[in-house]
This record gives sequence, C-alpha cells and structure tokens, in this order.
Amino acid sequence: MSVDFQRLAEVRARQSSRRKRWLRSLSALGVVALVVAASQPAVPLVPGRLLSSWLRSGVSLLSPSVSPVDEEARGRVAIVEPAARLIRVSSGFLGLTSVDLVVTNDTLIVVGDKEGGFGDIRDGGEVRAAYEVRPGTLRAKRVEVVRDSPLASPTSMR
Repeated sequence: MSVDFQRLAEVRARQSSRRKRWLRSLSALGVVALVVAASQPAVPLVPGRLLSSWLRSGVSLLSPSVSPVDEEARGRVAIVEPAARLIRVSSGFLGLTSVDLVVTNDTLIVVGDKEGGFGDIRDGGEVRAAYEVRPGTLRAKRVEVVRDSPLASPTSMR
C-alpha cells in the first residue's frame, strides 16, 4: 500500500467521523425541537400577538369563552379609515409590524392633556394605544396621540 493511498484513507476516515458527529448533533437537535413542539398547546394565531404573550397571559386557550386580554401598541399611524373607524399602528423595524385597531365610541382618545376625537388621529402621527383582543378584532380602549403628523401644518389643525 502506497503512502498516498494511506493518506487518502486517513482523510476519508476523518471526513466520515466528522459527518457522523454532525448527523448525531443534528438528530439530537431535531429530537429536542420535536419534544418542545409537542409540549406546546395548540394556540390560535391572532394578529399582533406572539405565542409567548399567550402563554404569559394565563388565559386558558382551550376554554370556549376566552376573556379579552389587554395589550399595547406604540408607533406611527399608517392608515386611518374613518368609515370603518379603523387605524393601523405600525412599529418595529421599518414599520413592518402593524396592528389594525377598531376605534369604537367607548374608546378614549387623548391628545396632549385633553380628550380628543377620531379626527385627531392622523396618518403619520405617533400614537400609543391600549387594546383588547376579541375574537376576530382588536378593539382600542385608549389611543393617546403622542406626536402629531409632521405633515400636518398648524393651519390645517384649526
């Protein structure tokens, strides 16, 4: 057996053992992922909510009547639809995370130190909103206009 052939056999043996170690690690990771996935309860996906917030809320997800859970959204108003009384609050990196909130007559709208109305919420304005999760909708309980839209001029606010 030549020296070159022996080196080639050694290299192949090392590669084979590395491959086996990598596959064992990968299979162990897969088993852990399966155990974690199997131990999690089936959680319905709700816009603007994370799995961890469902688990932290303490709400029984398997009960037929889920009570409303309060959440908060901060960011810029991307869309205002007066006819539907709907606002979209965008936040996160480049505004990629957004929450559509329904503004009802019971929603408290605060502008500065005063109570405002739906007309005080403008595109591009910065808001902080508290809302509750209801089946199919997110209802705003309080919308605080932190900073008005930079596009709104002082004359258009009169």
